[in-house]
Amino acid sequence: MSGLTDLLDTLTGRDISFSPRPAPARVQREVHYGVAVELGRGLVGTARVQAVERVGTKALQAAASLTARETLYLSQAPLGESRYRAIADTAAVVLANIVAETGQA
Repeated sequence: MSGLTDLLDTLTGRDISFSPRPAPARVQREVHYGVAVELGRGLVGTARVQAVERVGTKALQAAASLTARETLYLSQAPLGESRYRAIADTAAVVLANIVAETGQA
């Protein structure tokens, strides 16, 4: 069996026979290259998903912390409400932008 047939058998999980002759070396190289490219794309996509998840989780934690601090400071010094809100809202927008930019090529 040719390397191409072996590769297709492995990928599909069944015996695939095109002909008794092995595929030309050029075809085998192109198939191996195509499979490597697709596997690489899958790895990159997985890394992007994991990065967005991690950054998103940290951003949510930071937003919750900002909200808690804003509430605390508001109870201690109510006259600073508009300033606290402006700072917390600005920080939340920055966090959202970081999450949106994460994983983009």
